[in-house]
Amino acid sequence: MADREKKIKEILGEDLVTLAEYYTGDEKRLIAVCKTLDLDILRKLKQGKEHLLLFTEEEIIRGADVFPVEFLNIRHDYKIHYGEDSFKDIKISKKNLRLQLEFEFRSKLIHLRSEYLLFKERELESLILSTVPALAPIMGGLVYLKDLKHGDTLEMFDIVSKGYGIDVSVLKEVYDIRQGKAKFRKDKEQYIKELINVLSGIVRIIDEIKVNE
Repeated sequence: MADREKKIKEILGEDLVTLAEYYTGDEKRLIAVCKTLDLDILRKLKQGKEHLLLFTEEEIIRGADVFPVEFLNIRHDYKIHYGEDSFKDIKISKKNLRLQLEFEFRSKLIHLRSEYLLFKERELESLILSTVPALAPIMGGLVYLKDLKHGDTLEMFDIVSKGYGIDVSVLKEVYDIRQGKAKFRKDKEQYIKELINVLSGIVRIIDEIKVNE
């Protein structure tokens, strides 16, 4: 990581305000906040084969109302590697969060149905495994919406299940499979069915939640 950090600092130079890492689902990502981001900077990062999440200072200050899930996910578990802490003062509106959560879960449900129709039987495994990194960040939004607390991803699934009265055990199972701690023990079609049921159930719950903040 040290060599990579040095390389990114050299590319971004004085434009770099913050370099940090954060966790989403079972993945660790690098994020940089810059004073400006033009095509020349992007081209240099591309040439250096550096793939990271990029924001300008203005986007951090003004973007939380549009992307509350993304900013909440960053704020939950991050570590500053260089520069100032650009994330400590981010304010999350629960009203905006509820709207994005409904949009995200409805979108994921529609996407899963569509992908199922396109995927061949032998490809369903990759579709199933892709659900955890796609859903974990927005599941964290559900935790925040009800002022619940969680640690790691597995604990988050348990808390969402208890807090919202919905069985999300299939996500825990898929998470363990991704981590190499378990294997597929059911027909792939059954996993798809259970994932669709989870998404449909969450959509119905969110649709009924009233938030004024």
